[in-house]
Amino acid sequence: VAGLRSFGGRGLRFVVPLLLAAALGGEVFVGNVTYFNTHSYQPFQLLDYLDPNVNVIRGQGSISLDESHTYMRFLNIDQPIYNLSMDGLTNDDTDPLHGDSFFNFRINATDEANSNLNYFGTWQMAPQSPRSQAISLDLTGSVGTMELTASGYSTAFAEFPIAVTFTGITANAPRPLRFSLLRCAAVFLALLAVYALRPQSGLWHRRWLAGNVCDRAAGAVLAAILAAFVVAVPFWEPGNTGLATENYNVAFWDHESKVSFVYEQYGALAHSLLNGRLDLEQDPPESLLALDNPYDSTARDAAQVNSLWDHAYYNGRYYVYFGVVPCLLFQLPFEAITGIQNLAYPPCMIVMGLLFLLASFGAVNQAVRRWFSQASSAAYLLSVAAIVLGSQLYYLFVRPYIYEYAIVCGASLLMLALWLWLSAANTPVEHRGALVTKLALGSLFMALVAGCRPQMELFAALALPIFWQRYITQKRLRSRAGAGEAVAFLLPVVLVAAGLMWYNYARFGSPFDFGANYNLTGNDMTKRGFNMVRIGPAVFTSLFDLPRLKSVFPFLQETEVTTNAIVRTISEPFVGGMLAATPFTWVLGLLLLPQTRQSLRRRPGAGGLAWLAVAGMVIITVVDCEMAGVLYRYLMDYSPVLLLGAALCWLLAETVLARRAATGETLAVTLLPVLRIAMAAAVAWSAVYRFFTLFATQPWLQGLNPSLYFDVARLVQFWM
Repeated sequence: VAGLRSFGGRGLRFVVPLLLAAALGGEVFVGNVTYFNTHSYQPFQLLDYLDPNVNVIRGQGSISLDESHTYMRFLNIDQPIYNLSMDGLTNDDTDPLHGDSFFNFRINATDEANSNLNYFGTWQMAPQSPRSQAISLDLTGSVGTMELTASGYSTAFAEFPIAVTFTGITANAPRPLRFSLLRCAAVFLALLAVYALRPQSGLWHRRWLAGNVCDRAAGAVLAAILAAFVVAVPFWEPGNTGLATENYNVAFWDHESKVSFVYEQYGALAHSLLNGRLDLEQDPPESLLALDNPYDSTARDAAQVNSLWDHAYYNGRYYVYFGVVPCLLFQLPFEAITGIQNLAYPPCMIVMGLLFLLASFGAVNQAVRRWFSQASSAAYLLSVAAIVLGSQLYYLFVRPYIYEYAIVCGASLLMLALWLWLSAANTPVEHRGALVTKLALGSLFMALVAGCRPQMELFAALALPIFWQRYITQKRLRSRAGAGEAVAFLLPVVLVAAGLMWYNYARFGSPFDFGANYNLTGNDMTKRGFNMVRIGPAVFTSLFDLPRLKSVFPFLQETEVTTNAIVRTISEPFVGGMLAATPFTWVLGLLLLPQTRQSLRRRPGAGGLAWLAVAGMVIITVVDCEMAGVLYRYLMDYSPVLLLGAALCWLLAETVLARRAATGETLAVTLLPVLRIAMAAAVAWSAVYRFFTLFATQPWLQGLNPSLYFDVARLVQFWM
């Protein structure tokens, strides 16, 4: 701190070395605290005390454990044990899916405070994660007896049996000094961000629109970090690696696995479309055709019908009820060009995710140009980061299945549309070619949203506050030029709507029927109907449920939707409601203040956008819960626009306070640094919360990529 105060005024070139030294020092002396704590330990081999009567698989200088041999007992140790470390641990499981696995050791022991065996904890370790293969213990005095009982791992997403071999278990092992470049770099970037976003920083005192080189460089660094996670996160599950070969993700592409549907639907649809069909080529089984109500999941189970899960079934044929646009953008042209079916979703989602980032930077930039020309560079960059980190973008990338793929495509097209519409509103009418192009492309992207995630189309209403002043207040719509621009705005919508309505009518006999009600899932969607009782739990869980924290990595606890009503609730676990878990959105409360409304009236359109974002959040929450259920991924249906609305409130507050502080107003001078700290803190929380969400939520990286999970867990919990 003293160093920052001393050198802060002398520029970044003086501070960077100080921050780098702090990061290096933190990595060596804090991140490796176990090295300094254990360097004087006298190790001994725990296997020397292994009870000879214990039934384990003894090899030449090794011990093996399997499902029938999981228990080890060590007798007459009679010396303290401060830690345990596995020696020569290898994985004996030959299943290709279990190459990266983990197992648990339940630790019971007697010590000077416990004359009978007492449970002290569970040690989780992965053969491919060396950091997880040592654990610190807190036992009292000399240990008499110790028991280690191994157990595997089993969830709906992964299952690992016990199958390991090791050459020894060292007690009181001096821990090595493991320098982590990744952790050091993360700490350095965090310190650099704290320095760059301090209230006195130049980022807060320079206008973003001034185009300062340092500010643009900060934006490039932010974009690079956000983009790196977009590219990397989908492949945290190793099975997602690849494009569309016959060997890609074999375990899930066997056409028999119950989860094949999450990978193959768009590929199957593309193949059908190229063959001139709207239905899927696979024939439903006769047992499904014979049912009086094929949508009754209990009837299907009773008849042991082997039908395709989460496919639309109508008039004896299978269809894809998910929007057709992602297929038209990626799977269909890929197969048409290469002849290879089933282009995987992760690379497609990466492309759309990068477009989402680009659109977020662009939309906020255009909002600043339109309404907040004096906004600081720091406020602009934090607003962009808040939209990306506060939304569920990265959460969707952890599980790149068809559900998440459709939502990401819809959200990306929505943000592209808003960017182009805002840019069109900022384009002088004299530049008519650019204006018409932006209007047409923005409307095209907005119309395509309906072919990805129809409920997101609600935000097409944002065209009203964006264009109202030019075309209604200024009456440009009555002019010949304005009428031509209206045609450019409406024509893409009409063409896309006509195409989608024909597609719906050709399949289901109605231009407005996307087929979701014919879904073969766990409940009969044709009879789901509307029930007011669902709304309360859905709104509370989706918006106001507080994140549940715990003391161990990943520090977040999933929670289920709860209700006292006797009602069928379709839900998946949450890790906090959108408003409760995203402090950046709390600034929307300023909309209730008369002063805020007065300031927004001087910025036509900004207030309308913010209010419509809030209204969209409420409406879509209700629509989603009534149509499908209460699922965490559904928050992405509105969160980007909601966060954009919140960003407008932050930008308004900063602009107003900065202007008043410049005139010497005492209250503004006091509140401005508080607002800057609060804004930076809100985005920092979103970054930390979102990072831990990736490890805390289904499908649980603990089982899908154990080495990554436990390496990160140990890097964070450096004291273990």
